[in-house]
Amino acid sequence: MPPEPDALFDPARYAKVRRPLLEAEGLPAACYTDAEFFRRELDTVFRGGWLLAGRAERIPARGDYFTVDFAAASLVVIRDAEGRVRAYANACRHRGARLVTGEGNCRAFVCAYHSWTYALDGSLRGCPGMEETRDFSRADYGLDEIRCETWDGFIFYNLDGRAPPLAAWLGELPARLAPYRFADMAATRIRVHDLDCNWKTWVENYMEGYHIPTVHRATISAHKAVNTPEDPAGSGQYRAIFERHEGTLALLPGDSGFPPLEGLDDESTRGSRFMLVYPATMLALTIDAMWTFHVLPLGPERTRVIHTSLFPSSRLSRPDFEALAANYYKRQDRVVQEDNDITILQQQGLRSPLTRPGRFAAKEKIVHALDNWVLDRVLGTGTP
Repeated sequence: MPPEPDALFDPARYAKVRRPLLEAEGLPAACYTDAEFFRRELDTVFRGGWLLAGRAERIPARGDYFTVDFAAASLVVIRDAEGRVRAYANACRHRGARLVTGEGNCRAFVCAYHSWTYALDGSLRGCPGMEETRDFSRADYGLDEIRCETWDGFIFYNLDGRAPPLAAWLGELPARLAPYRFADMAATRIRVHDLDCNWKTWVENYMEGYHIPTVHRATISAHKAVNTPEDPAGSGQYRAIFERHEGTLALLPGDSGFPPLEGLDDESTRGSRFMLVYPATMLALTIDAMWTFHVLPLGPERTRVIHTSLFPSSRLSRPDFEALAANYYKRQDRVVQEDNDITILQQQGLRSPLTRPGRFAAKEKIVHALDNWVLDRVLGTGTP
């Protein structure tokens, strides 16, 4: 039987999760299926943290926009008339109708319901039919602006407006990753995967190397790499893995690719980095390419994974760019599909009332860290 709500949020229930890694158990299955646990995650984990929206080059011109939709919110990210990147709640201030879908370019937002019209700075400029409404001021009914900051071309947003500045959330991570020169990267492809799994199922799988010999035996398991989780040096809200190896992990065996990134420090040339920025932004950094994932929860057992491929902008002018980039896409697509398949299979098992938590292996350090980070917020026992 499903646990009673009070029991599900009793800290004593998670005593074994709180133990050191090699003494600990994983989260109970209900944490991946229960609607109330999921609701608290939305309130405390997703509304309170910094979430990746995408890359700034996706909206290069004034009036360019794209939308972000998940269970906790719908928002529109736009470059305004002054060239600033901004984010708004994607809802008319009159009766709440959605303003836009997908992506595009506009001079103003015009609601399809009653033609309320908003400038790119979010101000209400037109509201036909409101002339007789008493004590009504257009200045009071502009679009609700969502807190938005950027880091070297990555756009992040915070829904509740109370998170520390993005720089504080990231801590020393920008300095640590400066040799990769994110500002010089260009996003060349986006893939969206809607999956029947809990958001944690996908993130946990991505941030451990224990599954690679089995799940990826037909693709990347032949790469010989030493997997080393690295804790932040300061207070940044992230976790990292450095995989020491020769060559690149971004290609399948036998495929050709681009030369190494210019300017990498000596340590970075010796392997790959896989980063988790809490709660659900993941960066994959190899010596020759980069790709990202950001995970959006759609429901307790429904998740959207947005996969973006990036290369140094200088590579895009090469005559062989499309041919070589296709080799990187092939590797990413095959490996991501393997990850998608196993997380769906895992979720099917987590639905069973007979499923009990297992123990952690040494390579699951970041899974253990993420589970405890989530508990701190859902149970209200740690940093909000």
